[in-house]
Amino acid sequence: MYYFLVSPAGGRFRPLGWMYLVPLVLFAFAGGRFYYLAPAYPMLMAAGAVLGEGWLGRLAHARALLCGRLTWAALAAGAVFGGALMLPIAPVNSAWWKATSKVHDNFAEEIGWPELVEKLAEIHAAWPEDERQKLGILAGNYGGAGAVNLYGPAYGLPEAISGINSYWLRGFGRRPPEVLIVVGFSRREAERIFAECEAAGRITNRYGVENEETRFHPDVFVCRGLREPWPEFWRRHRRFG
Repeated sequence: MYYFLVSPAGGRFRPLGWMYLVPLVLFAFAGGRFYYLAPAYPMLMAAGAVLGEGWLGRLAHARALLCGRLTWAALAAGAVFGGALMLPIAPVNSAWWKATSKVHDNFAEEIGWPELVEKLAEIHAAWPEDERQKLGILAGNYGGAGAVNLYGPAYGLPEAISGINSYWLRGFGRRPPEVLIVVGFSRREAERIFAECEAAGRITNRYGVENEETRFHPDVFVCRGLREPWPEFWRRHRRFG
């Protein structure tokens, strides 16, 4: 696919080749995720199609037959292969699931979201009703924040606040919470940010899948006493992941 963009025939499209190659090298060194360059692949497939058509065109007597059969075979193989890897259809913990998890961890990281939110809802519901308006949820990563914002409304949970990626831009609210349910942080991180933290629960999932929540920071804390003013904390709390 890429060859056409650097071949003599594709000379006028060569800038597109550099527009793919340079980000590829930069992401490789920076440890970018595999899907960051996904928008470039339709362009590369189009380039490959032009090159393939030229090769098939040289096989004059078999052109129609080859074009038809190979095109449909390639489309079918691509659909099956792509669907098997990129759609959430593999049974959890099956050999197929484990194979896709080696390619990417997107599905594994979504396992346990309902259980995570149920645990936070238990903590929230146990709080005195007249004090719940002072209670917020601080999430350490976008997975936890997304889970809370997706499933939380059914339990009456407030929207999660988080300093990661674009969540940081949403801020911490007009009325900063006085007490926070903290998820996605280690105890050491939580105690560095707050004067007082107590363990309030532990995150698990029904499938026993090991992911970011269960492996690195499974504990949920209730924390009080932010060690610095909210605006100052928020300014320094921004991070990317």
